Amino acid sequence: MMREENQARRREALLEELRRAAGRPLSLRELMQRAKLHPGERTDAKRTLRELAQEGLLLRDGKRYALAGAKPKGDGAPRPGGPSALATPGQRVRRPGRGGEVLGTLKKHRDGFGFVARLDRKGDDVFVPPDEAAKALDGDLVRLEIVPARGGRTAGRVVEVVERRRRLLVGTYHARGARSFVVPADEQLDAVVPVPETSAAKDGEVVKVALDPDAARLQGTVVEAIGRPGEPRVEVLKVAYARGFADVFPEAVQDAAVETPDHVRSEDWRGRRDLTGLPLVTIDGEDARDFDDAVHVERLAASKKGKPLYRLVVAIADVAHYVRPGEPLDAEAARRGTSVYFPMQVLPMLPERLSNGICSLNPEVDRLCMVADLVVDGRGETKSAEVYEGVMRSAARCTYTEVAKVLEGERVPGRERFREHFEVMAELQEKLTAMRRRRGALDFDLPEAKIVLDAEGGVATIEKRPRNRAHRIVEEFMLAANEAVARWFGTRELPTIYRVHGTPDEEKLQAFLALAATHGFDVPEIPAEPQALNRLLESLRGHSQQRALNQLLLRAMMQAVYTPENIGHYGLAAEHYLHFTSPIRRYPDLVVHRLLKEEWAHRQGRSTRRTPEPALEEIAVLSSERERAAMEAEREIASFYAALFMKDKVGETFEGVVSSVVEFGIFVELKRWFVEGLVRAEDLRGAFELDPVQHALVDRVTGRAFRVGDPVSVDVVNASPARRRIELRLAGEAAAAERAGGEGERRPHRLLDRGPRRAGERVQKPGERRGTGHAERGGRGAGKQGGKGAKRGEHGPRPHGPKRAKGGRRRGR
Repeated sequence: MMREENQARRREALLEELRRAAGRPLSLRELMQRAKLHPGERTDAKRTLRELAQEGLLLRDGKRYALAGAKPKGDGAPRPGGPSALATPGQRVRRPGRGGEVLGTLKKHRDGFGFVARLDRKGDDVFVPPDEAAKALDGDLVRLEIVPARGGRTAGRVVEVVERRRRLLVGTYHARGARSFVVPADEQLDAVVPVPETSAAKDGEVVKVALDPDAARLQGTVVEAIGRPGEPRVEVLKVAYARGFADVFPEAVQDAAVETPDHVRSEDWRGRRDLTGLPLVTIDGEDARDFDDAVHVERLAASKKGKPLYRLVVAIADVAHYVRPGEPLDAEAARRGTSVYFPMQVLPMLPERLSNGICSLNPEVDRLCMVADLVVDGRGETKSAEVYEGVMRSAARCTYTEVAKVLEGERVPGRERFREHFEVMAELQEKLTAMRRRRGALDFDLPEAKIVLDAEGGVATIEKRPRNRAHRIVEEFMLAANEAVARWFGTRELPTIYRVHGTPDEEKLQAFLALAATHGFDVPEIPAEPQALNRLLESLRGHSQQRALNQLLLRAMMQAVYTPENIGHYGLAAEHYLHFTSPIRRYPDLVVHRLLKEEWAHRQGRSTRRTPEPALEEIAVLSSERERAAMEAEREIASFYAALFMKDKVGETFEGVVSSVVEFGIFVELKRWFVEGLVRAEDLRGAFELDPVQHALVDRVTGRAFRVGDPVSVDVVNASPARRRIELRLAGEAAAAERAGGEGERRPHRLLDRGPRRAGERVQKPGERRGTGHAERGGRGAGKQGGKGAKRGEHGPRPHGPKRAKGGRRRGR
């Protein structure tokens, strides 16, 4: 009955939005957004639209739908757009799209064509033919006009390059006097880039080139020599530059950083609460350098019913006080969107003078902060919350290891005075965790890989990332603060940028549940509530297939994104959620702080300035896109290091487990090293076909099968850092093939559920999304050195297990 009611509701909501569009064709994504349907309803929405078309109630034009018989309005149709909050003084204001135009990021293929991922997320990626793709660089922000193409399809024509994301490149310098040039390491770029002759590098050296942003074609100036081809630093910079990130800041941004005060001035105290007497402490990893949150917990007098109460104070660096709208620091932070974390270095969102200096909550110095001051009861429920500006003085810079040791009863020098504080923190953490579990927040139990480098920058080992009680304490406190601030905005109906997470993809979730059922587990019916999925996750603990099944459920999760529209957070089972706790390294957090300040100033009559809602939409969309770009870069470099680490292990045999299956082979994760490689189907004896229901590769003749979660022994055949690839073969398979008659007698395997593959097409692994790769993880966010933030909630597949950023902090939540 409930399913029928949902179908009727969905049908009427879609029809109503089509009526409002008055004949203007809308994409599925536009319709779902307008009708306020959860992303997890996409499959049902498509089915409903197909039925409406069959009934003759609507017309379908490619991937767009319009009400039958309605005539498009000439000039009354709503058009997206509005002033861009990201436009700095002197810049032309950018608009998300005009009429039939779209704004998006160009991803070029090595064969010349490309696809543009729409920033407004209101449609599928737009195909760009080679002659049009040649007008821009890979990663550029471009405006397209949608034009007819062959076969009744559509394509994109590049109207303008709105922003050249790439500001630097890596390549080999060739000194030829007036005709010196650099051959880019990135195959997507021109064959040569003209540069002036320089004394900063010698002929044949790999160099860093600063590109001329105003030139019609690629040209630039050599900045410095950086090493030899294939070296880790070269690879890191190549990947980062290709996605629009940089390891240096423009001159105007550096100048602005130098002009920023290096201490809290007397005038900065005005209107703030004095928290300098409160024993707030920071808790981070040993190698952390930027401290953007500090915490304090104390017991309060019991309630009238005799139940315990706690005061939780979460103080966050007040970055918005120093980074003002429209100024160079803000424009650069918006452009980057996030800090990017690699094993050997960090590319920060803000210059070091701010991120590690005046904005960092360093011990024993005054710092400006934004505070979430909560009263929490014995069930972990927030009874009241205040949000305000303050001044604090960190009592100590603690590490996760220190706090965990104290809680285990060890004596840690310099930390005994905080023992009681840490014990109360642990007590409150247990109650918050229990509350989230009751509510249905998903809690995946997946170990994570940590790449450990040696003194020379090589990979010493890849190991399981440590996770102790202190990590859980901090992440729970950050989640509580993020949720409290989101409720602050929501209950007042004030605009802000939420962090939302839709319901799971129904088809992928159904596939996961079907597989879990074959292993004997009781599974819920679709649509599954978070509580039911959490009970299933609990039942998986200790099972031989636990990790594999957890990974499959993760792949069913939707991608968490930023948006001004609050649809809730499925993974956290939270009605209100946003990012407030990491403004040093995430731009949306900085904007949330700014919106708080605007509201307070408005109430006090000090200002009438408010960030317009269209600008918030653009900030949210661009921040989501920058987050995805950072994730892609971090994942690619993790793959590079994994292959680099395995190079000297070619010929060795390791135990592993099948992590995923595809029609062209099986991916195996090595148990010892937390890295993943591919066993190609053509290297397996037999005629293997993909069984997508059982997540297995099955020999249709013998019935021999490889399933997700199966243990296997494999030989390392090849490891290519340049290709980010590790090739494996089942141990003993080569010898068995020779006994059976060698390569010539292998049966070809047939690919199931797949049409002809285009030349050069990249094959995606199950669950992998173009340009995404994760949904949501982490309470404190975008990968900080030292690693905070890890509520295990959502993300997509990782090449080498769930991915943390530098020092262990999960990106997301």
